[in-house]
Parts: sequence; C-alpha cells; structure tokens
Amino acid sequence: MTIVIWVSFFVVMFGYYFVNSWTPTLMHDSGLTESLAMFVTVMLTLGGAIGCVVFGLFTARWSTRQTLTWFTLLVSTLMAVFVFTANWMALVLVVGILVGFFANGCIAGLYTLTPQSYPTRLRSTGVGWGLGVGRLGAIIAPTVTGVLTDAGWTPQTIYMGVGLIILIATAALLSMRRLDVEANRSPREDLQAAEPQRAS
Repeated sequence: MTIVIWVSFFVVMFGYYFVNSWTPTLMHDSGLTESLAMFVTVMLTLGGAIGCVVFGLFTARWSTRQTLTWFTLLVSTLMAVFVFTANWMALVLVVGILVGFFANGCIAGLYTLTPQSYPTRLRSTGVGWGLGVGRLGAIIAPTVTGVLTDAGWTPQTIYMGVGLIILIATAALLSMRRLDVEANRSPREDLQAAEPQRAS
C-alpha cells in the first residue's frame, strides 16, 4: 500500500513539474514561436484548474482509485503525443489543455486517494510521507530534463519518456484494486454499506 502511494506520488509529480517547467522551452525547440510556446503553457494551467474540479465530479460516481487510474493512463498517452502536435496550432492548444487537465487532476486525485487508503490513525502520517516522496519527484524532474537536453535528447524523446514513466503510476494503482480501502469504493458502495448500520 505505502509503496504504491509513494511510487504514484513520485512519478505523477515528476511528470507534472516536468511539463509545467519545460513546456515553453521544449515547445519552442519543436518549432513554436516563443509567444505561442508560452500561450501553450497558459493552456496547461487553464486545463489544470478544470481538471481538479472534474476529478471531484467523477469521484461522485466512481471510486477514487479507478478515476485516478484512468487519469494517469490518459495523461501518459497525451504526454507522449503532445510535442508531436507542435506543427498544428489549434491541436497543440487543445492537447495542452488536456495535458494540464489530466496532470492536475492526478495531483488532486492523489491528495484524495492517500487519506482514503490509510486507517484514521495513520492518515496524516501517510499523507505527509506521500507528499514528501512526491516532492522528490518534483525537484528531480526539471534537473533530469536539463541533463537529458544537454545530452542531446530531442523534445519528442523526452516527452515520450515522461509519458512512459507516468505509466508506472497506472500499474501501481491497478495493483491495489483488490484492497479493502475507501479509495476502492464508490460513494454508492459506501452508502449501501452504511444502510444496515443505520437500520440497526
């Protein structure tokens, strides 16, 4: 359980801080003008604000873990194709919004999933450790990207690599699907479980 959460925090925050820190530079290197590359970054932020809200709406129907699993899978895919859309202005803006949407939604999802995965007495400790490990990913991501860029990696290769890294979170979340924790239950299942207790 703890390893799953730590791994998910690390790779999701790695991807999130990579895309927010390096998108202007890498998109400019891929052929966008500096002003358009910055505008794409603004679209990431806009999509992120929407993604947090929509993630919450989704978890009103599906479990947090299930929703977060889909978000990590989709942001991984979008990250891998994002830089290839640089030649089409409308498309790169739309994909930019979607990358921000799902990346930020993943962050919101981890903040929700972590306390739902621990018993009450361990929740604050579990969240604290998860955030700490996630911060390591956030710190490492910009540095690693700079090293790879200096080593001659293309923007396309870097984005695809980060997309593959985020898939690790998808696999980690799938591995906890059979655990009996709140994060694996939908609100409907929690209500059904609570009904017999109310009746008694």
